Amino acid sequence: MTASLARATPEIKQGEIYWVDIPQSQTVGSEQYNRRPYLIVSRTSVNRVCETVVGVPLSTAVDLTKPMKHPFRVLIPAHEIIKDVLYNGEVKVCVAKADQTRVLSKARLEKRMGVLSSTAIAAVSVGLAFLFDIR
Repeated sequence: MTASLARATPEIKQGEIYWVDIPQSQTVGSEQYNRRPYLIVSRTSVNRVCETVVGVPLSTAVDLTKPMKHPFRVLIPAHEIIKDVLYNGEVKVCVAKADQTRVLSKARLEKRMGVLSSTAIAAVSVGLAFLFDIR
């Protein structure tokens, strides 16, 4: 890879949110599909050396009148998402579905939506720790 090509490829950092499109034909059962934001949870240093990243899908299907049923589903208020300057879409309250964590090819990553606040990243980390029984 040439130096100019390496500089042209943006670094993918933990805590960033990218749009990803997973066709329904590539899923089974209740796996998440369609175009949706994914939170990158893999370490930035790992992202630099791998062709894949690990992401948690975000969903705006949130009923704010009911408490969250599962500790691995993390409510993220809209103000905890720092929107990219170039992102024109609306930022909404969402849920990080840690139980739907998946490996994503970097080729699947579309437009960057923004980045989570450190508080929200910590909350998602707690959800992942619960899911994977990490103490």
